[in-house]
Amino acid sequence: MQVTLILIVTINMEAATICTMMTLREKNRRRMLSETQREAMKLFLSRGFGAVLVDDIAAAVGVAGSTIYRHFKTKESIVLWDEHDEVLDAVLTERLTKQAPLEAIRDAFVETLAERYQTDFVFQLARVRFIFATPALHAAAIEADFRARDELTRALTQTLSAKHKAAAPLLAGASLLALDVAMGRWQQDKGRHGLDTLIAEEFDRLSNLAAIE
Repeated sequence: MQVTLILIVTINMEAATICTMMTLREKNRRRMLSETQREAMKLFLSRGFGAVLVDDIAAAVGVAGSTIYRHFKTKESIVLWDEHDEVLDAVLTERLTKQAPLEAIRDAFVETLAERYQTDFVFQLARVRFIFATPALHAAAIEADFRARDELTRALTQTLSAKHKAAAPLLAGASLLALDVAMGRWQQDKGRHGLDTLIAEEFDRLSNLAAIE
């Protein structure tokens, strides 16, 4: 019994150590990505997106250009990257088990995006406005929306009843469009209205579409 107990405790401690190491590694990775994005935004805003090379960003951060490419793949992804994408996925997955789909998606967007954008207001507003104002970034963002739509469709398919599964792509696309419209309004009026309010308004409009005559 004693040997078994020692073995179990040892295994649990090793598992906890590995988990902690992975958590620290992930935190360090996210910190590096965030620092890279912020340094890159300084260069982009001062010189313009097309005038900045990945090597310029690498030099500002103090890493090799290959390191930037390994983490971001493209220059556009440096601007589009959002450190809370995984948090959004987790919150959305949980809410879809407890709420109606549109409510779950709306509340997940508000909880993970609106609150953080308010906390990090100056940087996030500058980043979003830059995306909307830069054709290459706006095009990349639209392409990313298609991938997000596919991911959201899969999540909805797993939670919707058999009767409504076919509506998953439409529901996913409409929800992301509502978010895009809210983000567009937010950056256009320079954040004077809270993103949470704008998201709620666009989802209300989406819910009321069937009543339009």
